[in-house]
Amino acid sequence: MGRIALFLAVLLVFSAVCFAEDAAAPAATAAKGLTVDEAGKIPVTGHTIAVDKNIRDWIGVAPEEENSAAVSNGEYIWKDASGDDTGNGKYTYPLDKALKKGGDLKEFRVTFDKENLYFLIKTDRPGDWWTGYKIIGIHKEGAVGGAQLLAQGDKDELNFDSGTFANLKLAPALACQYAVAISSTYKARLWDEKGKMIGRKEAQQDDTPGFKVDDFNWNAVEIAIPLKLIGGSPAGQTWKFIVATGQQDNDVARRVEVEQSQYHGGGGAENAENPSVYDLAGADKAAQEKELGSYDTNAQEGDPKGFATIEKSFLTVNFAK
Repeated sequence: MGRIALFLAVLLVFSAVCFAEDAAAPAATAAKGLTVDEAGKIPVTGHTIAVDKNIRDWIGVAPEEENSAAVSNGEYIWKDASGDDTGNGKYTYPLDKALKKGGDLKEFRVTFDKENLYFLIKTDRPGDWWTGYKIIGIHKEGAVGGAQLLAQGDKDELNFDSGTFANLKLAPALACQYAVAISSTYKARLWDEKGKMIGRKEAQQDDTPGFKVDDFNWNAVEIAIPLKLIGGSPAGQTWKFIVATGQQDNDVARRVEVEQSQYHGGGGAENAENPSVYDLAGADKAAQEKELGSYDTNAQEGDPKGFATIEKSFLTVNFAK
């Protein structure tokens, strides 16, 4: 009898596990790969995220297809293609071990609650203890004004407080009200459309309250931005996000030069007008390369008129009321 009881108990446990797996199966397959336009019509209900080096509370199911989106469990999820981190199609990484990769965007997620807007950005894992450079432009549909320069910064003040120095601008229809950049496992800046820094994260006492950044395993970074810093809740609104990834150099974007070297990638222009961006979200490889290669090779170095212009590489997120 004892053996029979034990057998029945094991059978019941096995059945329960199988039932649980079957019950979970629909949720796992519910995240069908959608286009940017299709996903942008589905409301994101949102939920709270703890920015704490643990990304398990990002519970949405990513789409199976690369270069597609899903709205799942209160999150917007973009799954980017692997191996498209070539900038204008010619970019290479520096030769130094720590810098040989890290700019290939893998996944971008968005959610929100009553207090914060949350992001999760995943890239390929760097070659050593190091993190890439990540820029997120925030465009509010229907808003007046906005910056077309993606927080470029003051060339006379080449520092993180001033900007990103990524040589990238936006089409008028994508002009951003805010831009955020993450330069390490814990450092970030938030600027308004006038280029004024309104949020600072540096692991110092004077950090902006509630503005949080933390990483997981070097290649995944989660961010919390207090809604009061960006004009209030996005509930009931549609926003667009421009997501660009690359490498960092003393907390600003690391230049991509003409020739590959130990500390700089190659494939750039003689006049250094090319963007310091390896990957974008929202478009396929061909469209992305075209946009990142749209800079003027005859422009004077640092002239925004000659910068590459982003028109199609963006994500549309519809926030539920």
